[in-house]
Amino acid sequence: MRFLEPWSQSRESPYIRISPEPGYDRMNFEWRDQDVQVADVRGAQQDFNLQTHGFAYYEDEVPTQVIAALRGDEKEVVKKLYYPLIESLVKKITGASRIIIFDHTLRKRRTELSLSENNDGKEQPATMVHCDQSEKGALRRLAQNIEPHESLDQVLQRRVQMINIWRPLNGPVKDWPLATMDCRTVGLHEMYPCTLLRGTTEERGQTATYTHAETQKWFYLSEQSNSEVTAIKIWDNCSAEGVSRFCAHTAFHHPSAPADCEPRESVEVRCFAIS
Repeated sequence: MRFLEPWSQSRESPYIRISPEPGYDRMNFEWRDQDVQVADVRGAQQDFNLQTHGFAYYEDEVPTQVIAALRGDEKEVVKKLYYPLIESLVKKITGASRIIIFDHTLRKRRTELSLSENNDGKEQPATMVHCDQSEKGALRRLAQNIEPHESLDQVLQRRVQMINIWRPLNGPVKDWPLATMDCRTVGLHEMYPCTLLRGTTEERGQTATYTHAETQKWFYLSEQSNSEVTAIKIWDNCSAEGVSRFCAHTAFHHPSAPADCEPRESVEVRCFAIS
């Protein structure tokens, strides 16, 4: 897996500059590859939950025409047919009364490209350990997606979770499966906000990146099918003891994957669940 290089709180925060102008660094850190043990949860999916671990697995069959629309990147069809299914699922698994879906990402590994290349809008698997949002990034996203008449303070009086729903589109997955870290096994000194900049200093958002520690525990669902989704807790405004708040995750190269296995395709829908 690919982690943030060893870092310290005394250094400036990591940053990535999108389309940097001449004379400006794209990033101020390096990635470090690290061998990691990833446990297969197949047969024990029910042992994991969003509240404690930060991720969970659910059976969620969808019509084949919806899968076809997703694979074909038919955006309007996806919003019309798939988004309502995800809204219903997230309400069921979180108990939330309101769901705000704000985007989705299709990923398709292109064997002729490096994993960092993305020249047609279908992103390659994300191969760096990360969480999509830091606390600051999540609050910014929430403010961007609530109704104009609502205030952020007003919404935050309720329980708000940011949840991603990850689904294979050409399962069973053998190529670059998704791994998630048990939130109880990461220390705050191993998680660092990573600011996304455009141009020179324009801040476009903030994610979280992670340094490696031997105490971290990783899990994946082997040969995940199109009807099996992984729910990932990206952020939670509940800071009570024992409640997961940020779930680190990444795609990883499985050492036992057949050389000729089909390149992975997946979709990840991002939403807020407000209780």
